Parts: sequence; structure tokens; C-alpha cells
Amino acid sequence: MKNAMASAVSHDLHSVSGTLVLSSRARTAFGALASIAACLAVLLPGLAIGYWLFDGAPLAGKYLMRVVAILTALLHLLPLSWGLLRLRVCLKRFSAGRPFDVEGIAGLRDFALGAVLSAVAKPVASMLLMLALSWEAGPKRIVIEISSEVMILALFAGVVAALAWAMQKAAQLAEENSQFV
Repeated sequence: MKNAMASAVSHDLHSVSGTLVLSSRARTAFGALASIAACLAVLLPGLAIGYWLFDGAPLAGKYLMRVVAILTALLHLLPLSWGLLRLRVCLKRFSAGRPFDVEGIAGLRDFALGAVLSAVAKPVASMLLMLALSWEAGPKRIVIEISSEVMILALFAGVVAALAWAMQKAAQLAEENSQFV
């Protein structure tokens, strides 16, 4: 049973000059994920800008506050967008059957970095927005909000960074071993 399973795995994913041969379903899945990452990288900041420009009801007529709201939203969305664009590179490499490609691993690492920066910037952005909103209305307020969403994003980013590190080490070992053969 064990040999049959190993044979099936090696049939689907055998190595050809450093490239894994993937099924069309796997290539399609990685390609779709890469496209979704790119769309989210553009969509998230775009939706935030659109919300504060056109629907930010509490800020009706306060154009300077709308600009501040947009800037604070972008403070934590831009690092995440950059990370998503870098994740796209990683997923494209996976789709091409090159999961241990240096550029793909760097894309995964950068995605983790972007997610961590976003998680750290989110409470800061919320605090700055609240301070700006309370600027004209009497006493100033500073609110530090650390939600479970932010903590989970930071944990997820840490796990992805650890995986990228392990992949990088595995790629280095594979490169060293290939020189002996």
C-alpha cells in the first residue's frame, strides 16, 4: 500500500530538471489564486478610497477628514497589497511547477512581511483616525484597538514566514546536494 501511494505521488509530481510536473487542475488552482491575490491587491485600497470619498457619511462636508481617513486606511492596506502582489509571484512559480524557485520563495516571504506590517499598522491607523476625528470636538481621544482579526493575521503571517524560511533552507540543501551528483 505504501509503495502504491508513493508511486502515485511520484507519477503526479515527478521532478524534471528541477520542475515539478503538475496536473492541469493544480496549475489552474495556483493560477486562479495568483489572479485573486492580484485582484485583492488592487481592490482593497480601491474600496477603502471609494468608501471614504463617496460614502463616509460621518464625514459629510469635511474633505480634510476624508483625506485623513483615506490615508489612515492606506497605512495598513498598502503593505498588505504589496504582500499580495508578491504572493502572486510565488503562486505563479508554483503554477509553473517551481515551488523552490528563489524568486517564488522570496514572494512568499514578502507576503508574510506585508501581512505582518499590515497587522502592526492596523491599530496605529485606527488610533490616528480616532485622534483626527476627535480633533475638533473637544477633548482628544486616543483609542488602541487590537482585535482578534489583527492577532490572527499576525499569527498567520508568522506561520507563512516560517514556511518560507523552511522552503528556503530546503532549496539551499537541494542545491548543495545537486552539486555532489
